[in-house]
Amino acid sequence: MRSDSSAKSGIDEKIGGTIGKSGEPAPSSTQERRNAALKGGGIVPRRKLPPIVQLKKTQHTGGGSAQPHVVKFHNSGDAANATTDTDHGTILYNASLRVVFWGREWGLANPPVTVSKVLNDVQSIITGPYLDGLQQYGVSKPRLVQTLVLDSEDPPNPIDKDDAGNRIKDLIGDGVFPEPIDDNEGVYAVFLPSMVGGKALTLPPDMVGYHSNYLNFDWGDFDFSYVHVAWAGNDGKPDTISSNFSHELVEALTDPDGSGWQVDPRSSFNWNEICDVCASAMKLNGVLVSSYWSSQDNACIIPDRDFTIYFVQWIWRPSHIEWLGGVDENGNSWQFPRQMVMDLIHGGDQFKVDGAISGKKSTVGIYYLDARHPYLATNTDGVPDDNLLALPQRRPS
Repeated sequence: MRSDSSAKSGIDEKIGGTIGKSGEPAPSSTQERRNAALKGGGIVPRRKLPPIVQLKKTQHTGGGSAQPHVVKFHNSGDAANATTDTDHGTILYNASLRVVFWGREWGLANPPVTVSKVLNDVQSIITGPYLDGLQQYGVSKPRLVQTLVLDSEDPPNPIDKDDAGNRIKDLIGDGVFPEPIDDNEGVYAVFLPSMVGGKALTLPPDMVGYHSNYLNFDWGDFDFSYVHVAWAGNDGKPDTISSNFSHELVEALTDPDGSGWQVDPRSSFNWNEICDVCASAMKLNGVLVSSYWSSQDNACIIPDRDFTIYFVQWIWRPSHIEWLGGVDENGNSWQFPRQMVMDLIHGGDQFKVDGAISGKKSTVGIYYLDARHPYLATNTDGVPDDNLLALPQRRPS
């Protein structure tokens, strides 16, 4: 193992090693570390994607608990109705993500897709709004804590669905990665090459990605724990890699071992997970990502912005403004008490008033009579019809 000097690229380490040829016995210490995947796993099936939507994420400066804005999909292959449940099992609430690039192709001067491109896409996926919809399942965004490039060896060709998981276990046994018992919310993403030895890497039938849970023994301390590993197939195109990775990441976070969130009917072997009932994909800030099922929205979704815009159409003001209502940017009706509107504004959501005559829009803000008396008002723009107080009054229902 050696440190890599290109720290700015996000690459932490490079390591050399060999994988034994088929039929050759592995060293006994390695063999002892290899165990079959527990129960089953989740896959990215081979399928043709519907037409891709292109969107750029919008930045905002708010913090707190804003409501993410989502794009809903109703294309072929997207579930129209589904229910989810958890078997009171595992989710990765605050995961640490370790990324591994496996194959000599990643070390080429001009590979089909560069390590830096994949890392940039990974960062876009985990830091942008894409994963905001997982809050409903109790999951927050993971942190990228380590990157490893294994560019002096190749995976087997054809590759088995559990080869990546077994390779991660070997690296843990060699001390490259921490023992899972010390990293119980860790998840590994292995990016495969497109070519091995001048031939296209043959993936398992009907799979372009996979994740599962692997039993790992620590013979030094004589204890055991589980390691969560996902891999993403690679056809030499960035879109394929990012789409496969996003699919497996969502499912590894919400159902890392088959006991977490699944879509009914759930399965203990072929895990029926929240990406599996959704076929649509979308380019979010230039990165292709897979949609996933949202019980909250009853649709396949991709969050495209981490805040929502609400249009205020009426108020209830017996003495001061107590309720506001209207529609959001998707046309959904809403009505919120004043304090909830303030909380959402603090969180980054936006509330706007349309002037019926002028056509101008004003933004609702929080103002203060003094330190203890906040109130809602629109910004002053000299136009009377986009003022909160110009709106009709209506009792909340």
